[in-house]
Amino acid sequence: MKIVYCISAMFKSGGIERVIANKVNYLVNHGYEACIITTDQAGRPDFFPIDERVERVDLGLNYDQFDELSPWKRYWKTYQLRSQHKARLEAELKRLHADITVSVWRQEASFLPDLKDGSRKILELHSAKATAELMHPAGSKLRRFIGRLRVAQQERVAARYDRFVILTHEEKTLWKGFSNLSVIPNALPFSPQKRADVSAKHLIAVGRMEYQKNFPELLQIWSRVAPDFPEWQLHLYGSGWMLDGLKRQAKELGIASQVSFEGAVSDMETAYASSSVYLMTSHYEGLPMVLLEAQSVGLPAVSYMCPSGPRDIITDGKDGFLVPHYDRETFAERLRTLMRDEELRRHMGQAAEVASHRYDLDIIMPKWLSLFNELVKYLSYEDCIRSKQHMVRRWTDPRADK
Repeated sequence: MKIVYCISAMFKSGGIERVIANKVNYLVNHGYEACIITTDQAGRPDFFPIDERVERVDLGLNYDQFDELSPWKRYWKTYQLRSQHKARLEAELKRLHADITVSVWRQEASFLPDLKDGSRKILELHSAKATAELMHPAGSKLRRFIGRLRVAQQERVAARYDRFVILTHEEKTLWKGFSNLSVIPNALPFSPQKRADVSAKHLIAVGRMEYQKNFPELLQIWSRVAPDFPEWQLHLYGSGWMLDGLKRQAKELGIASQVSFEGAVSDMETAYASSSVYLMTSHYEGLPMVLLEAQSVGLPAVSYMCPSGPRDIITDGKDGFLVPHYDRETFAERLRTLMRDEELRRHMGQAAEVASHRYDLDIIMPKWLSLFNELVKYLSYEDCIRSKQHMVRRWTDPRADK
């Protein structure tokens, strides 16, 4: 069976890129064929290691060349590339004889079900349903209105796929009436070899320095706590357009000496293991991989209850603390509680490490294999002819011997 993943590029250090790298590596190690089709790779090296047996195709469309344009110009230029994208992708899927084609909701998401290549189509949502609305500040009413329109468009797109996969049961309550819906969380990206002893006076937060992660909020909270704990340091890992502004904010708040900006690194296991508490103040998430990673090395976490993911991962008071969204004072108090009590950190960290095994690769990936086999098993005769693989399907057509 051949599974094809569509994504813009694999040179980025984001959570989706890490998830896809782990999935395709798992697939080729378990006897499946896997391919990644990108639009914007442009010869740049992958950030995460990918097995050489994974086939690679770049369509050379380079949507990212429009990133600096105004929203309306970017939309128009992107629209102009759409027909070219559709034609190139369909031709590649036919050449590859794909059985399953997976979109992670990039440019191809709106037209992938229209392609007549014979493969079954899966759509993965790696963010909250409300992301399109929440991704803009509350004061931007026009953009929020556009966001609500995008949510409605998401619903129309998702309904057209053979299977629509979301990450959390919390999110499932928002997609009522979708008969093609499945819940499969992301798997842990690594099997940790290290454990945090939670004695270090280090706090950690990880993510792109962009609006979604809400790091300005975290710095505001830290400015309330840091004066009482002068020996503690907050380490921020990641890069992005907000980085310079965050550095300025730390200086203005008088906490620059207690904040360290570490950039994006590939060895996050060591970074987690040398810390004592994980912090998350995001506006929204999908299923935050950073929380899973932190749990897996035995870190307790303090997190806002943003949509969605933290509620599925953290059991409040057992392996971390969940805080009502944007409640800075409660967040600061929960953080103080953990910073004062190493034994509590150790106890919660142990519980977090145990809880993380729910997301082990060998637990999650069989769910995907079951889904793939279910979809391929029910391919129609006509679909099998189009994909030129009808001789290897798990059915017998009565016309075959005539």
